[in-house]
Amino acid sequence: MKRILMLMAGVWVLAGCTAVAPRDEAALPADEVVQEEVPFPGAESEKAPPVELSSGLLYQLLVGEVAAQRGELEMSAHAYQQAAAYTRDPRLARRATQIAVYAQDYTTALKAARLWVELSPEAVEAQQSLAALLIRRGQADEAMIHLEKLLTLSPDGTAHGFMLVTNILAREQDKRRALQVMEALVAPRSDDVNAVFAYANLAYLVEEFPRAMQQVDRLLAMQPKLPRALVLKANVLRKMGRDEEALAAYRRALETLPKDSALRLGYARMLVDMERLPEAREQFRLLGKELPDNADVAYAEGLLAMQAGDLAQAEKHFKRLLKLGQRVDEAAYALGQIAENRERPDEALRWYQQVTDGNNYLDAMVRSAVLIHRQQGLEAARAYLRGIVPQTSQQELRLRLVEGELLRDAGQAEAAQQVYDEALAEFPDNIELLYARAMNAEGMGRLDLLERDLNAILKQEPDNVQALNALGYTLADRTDRYQEAYDLVRRAYEQRPDDPAIMDSMGWVLYRLGRLEEAEHHLRRALDKHFDGEIAAHLGEVLWVLGRRDEARQVWQDALRRAPDHALLKRVMERYTRP
Repeated sequence: MKRILMLMAGVWVLAGCTAVAPRDEAALPADEVVQEEVPFPGAESEKAPPVELSSGLLYQLLVGEVAAQRGELEMSAHAYQQAAAYTRDPRLARRATQIAVYAQDYTTALKAARLWVELSPEAVEAQQSLAALLIRRGQADEAMIHLEKLLTLSPDGTAHGFMLVTNILAREQDKRRALQVMEALVAPRSDDVNAVFAYANLAYLVEEFPRAMQQVDRLLAMQPKLPRALVLKANVLRKMGRDEEALAAYRRALETLPKDSALRLGYARMLVDMERLPEAREQFRLLGKELPDNADVAYAEGLLAMQAGDLAQAEKHFKRLLKLGQRVDEAAYALGQIAENRERPDEALRWYQQVTDGNNYLDAMVRSAVLIHRQQGLEAARAYLRGIVPQTSQQELRLRLVEGELLRDAGQAEAAQQVYDEALAEFPDNIELLYARAMNAEGMGRLDLLERDLNAILKQEPDNVQALNALGYTLADRTDRYQEAYDLVRRAYEQRPDDPAIMDSMGWVLYRLGRLEEAEHHLRRALDKHFDGEIAAHLGEVLWVLGRRDEARQVWQDALRRAPDHALLKRVMERYTRP
């Protein structure tokens, strides 16, 4: 028995239950009853009378816990449910419910939840769990009883209760049924602001926006200046694409509560989401005055100042973060970007190397490598990259890709190929590495290697847009396999018809096929959407072959003013315009 108790010592902590009396002690062998009480820590909120433990009960609990640790969740839930039914301990019923739900064993979960509610009718979590399970099983009428009970358990009228009900119904897969249940709860409470708000909010969460708007308007008819209703209306309008009305709703809410920082923050974020950045910056400026020690506000102010090109203000906000001791890695990274933008590489390097953690860590190391390459040369940059200890395989992959790119940019294609070969030995068939190696092979003039790697990508992902476009363009540009090239580019174009690079490829392959007017159409669209010297070179060539030479010259000259060092553009112009 002592050995059993020692084994169970860890189970008490994990199970979160206490020793309780069985209903029928005669059901257990009398000589197996343990005479001392053993407390179950961590479940003081649900009380059960402490009584003796039997070896039978200990065994059942041990089965439940060991099965859970082994991932045999259905067995664990069943064992705990049996123990809960035998002991009538609400804490065991709670654990049985939780494990059964996680295991998606809803039959056992429902049994356990019913017992839990029976034993702890005032427990909010028990009522929530049973209501959710009943709704999932389509037993909405019975679920209503427990949802009504949740509303009565709310300590502040119906506000908290309806929040709990909304959380339950928003997770329901059958959105129509969820709304029907909410409508039934709200019907007898038509004058309750909390009820109507919950109905509107649920409709918003399940993306029934017209119904959400109907309920919000009903709510505002009751209380025209209710801030949470105005904010919800703004969010609904935003989802419906009515941006100006959404912002107007937020402004009305701010007129009611001009000092509400959370409200202003929501307005500022909506402005950012709409890419109305000067207005967003003004709102964050106001927030910065109200909340000078708020790190999130200072960070947003810094980012918006950077976007506006106001580097002095951006620097001020990020340095304030450093003084606050908050978001220091993000601040250091941003300060490195500012220093780079000001062409202060030594300062940028110092900032980047202060980034020690977070989402920007690897980017900071990569930027450091680029700066070292510019200042100290390629080998110093490679040594720096090789000295970084990656924390994940994804970081290791990124470092290899960066090293290969540095070598490619330095014209050392053979060395880059070796880096990619070594990396692919470690990360076989990795699509990013295969694509990088293919582009490096193109620079080496090794179309056989390029085609091999791009086809390896397409074997894994037949609709990979990058590989389709790259292979199609290369075949059109470097071979006479024009129909094959067209088929590849067409598949990429069908997925991304507005991508300028793919429009350019489509125009080029159509030119190769002799379909000149169609080629011109695609190339003009591409150039209008995004200026690029290569697109301009292609469009000019098509216009020249169409006999519209003055137009061709104009396109090339305009492009040359914007990209005076573009090698391909210069070669094409020389080929067609030299005497």
